[in-house]
Amino acid sequence: MISYWEREALSQYDLVVIGGGIVGNFTALEYAKAHPNAKIAVLERGFFPEGASTKNAGFACFGSIAELEHDLETLGAEQTVALVMQRFEGLQKLRNTLGDEAIGYEEVGGFEICFETPDLDRIEFFNDLLEPALGARPYSWVSAAGFGFSEKVVGLIKNALEGTIHTGKMMDALQQKVREAGIRYFTQSPVSRIENGPSGKTVHIQSLNGSIALEARQVALCTNAFTKDFLPELNLNPGRGMIVLTKPHPAFDWKGSFHYHDGYHYFRTVDGRLLLGGGRQLDLQGETTTEPGINAIIEAQLLKDIQDFIAPGVSFEIDQKWSGVMAFGANKQPVVQRIDPYMIAGVRLGGMGVAIGASVGAAMAELLRS
Repeated sequence: MISYWEREALSQYDLVVIGGGIVGNFTALEYAKAHPNAKIAVLERGFFPEGASTKNAGFACFGSIAELEHDLETLGAEQTVALVMQRFEGLQKLRNTLGDEAIGYEEVGGFEICFETPDLDRIEFFNDLLEPALGARPYSWVSAAGFGFSEKVVGLIKNALEGTIHTGKMMDALQQKVREAGIRYFTQSPVSRIENGPSGKTVHIQSLNGSIALEARQVALCTNAFTKDFLPELNLNPGRGMIVLTKPHPAFDWKGSFHYHDGYHYFRTVDGRLLLGGGRQLDLQGETTTEPGINAIIEAQLLKDIQDFIAPGVSFEIDQKWSGVMAFGANKQPVVQRIDPYMIAGVRLGGMGVAIGASVGAAMAELLRS
């Protein structure tokens, strides 16, 4: 039950954003810029964001050659370039909005691990494809010397424009921006259902104190992997990704963001530790879930990879394990669309939320204005 005062002052909004990750916060921020007097609330189901915004590997990347090969097959050349630019521009928006220091951004390069020498003509093909839009030729074939990899790694395809961020610092800075804009941010506020209201939508929250209803002129669904709770017909499947983090070791004194096996696996260093994640293709059925957890099959392979070729001969200890949930569809294009006159959705980020999240949030705000 709520009081008269709560109903009149705290439960009526111009915009309610469901989902407190990168997309949700940027949707709220961009809408507030255009509507400085609007009353806006962001609802997050967990204490920290429940999706992948702060549970990922912190890669500021927009696509390895292997990943772009798949995009080219499913989307064609024109849409692949458009998708890369949406990711790249999203990264620039994230950096420009929050500042490189605040998010711990380092342009250390993205590297695709190669176990066989690739077709070097394909590297130049993608440079030719992207240069007119990107204004740069990001990809090059480089030596793997100096990283401590085994001889199984014959070389690396470097993307000079990629880097890494600290996603905890990023979210802290983003939430501060949201507060400065006068936007309300509610944690531990899972939405149980959304109904048509008298002049918009009624959003029902199952709080610790019982059910609470908020009235909203507009609702923005930024729930990514959890979207089927509200839109079961949408072409979207969750995909859990796990991370293991070692204790500090002198061997992990290099920098870079690394991908292998078509981008399904990835690793980097953090404060002298090795962070390694991914591998959901090893058990796609088991990892098509929104439940947190550690998959023993995938964990065993990740640890084997460290010993086999990432850091052979290094005696390491695992310090932490965690998982985050992403969302995927038939291709990697995000879904940004109006659902009905009072609700829009910006979801299905294809595992590229750090890169594309700010762009999707800006597109959501533009859709709300239309």
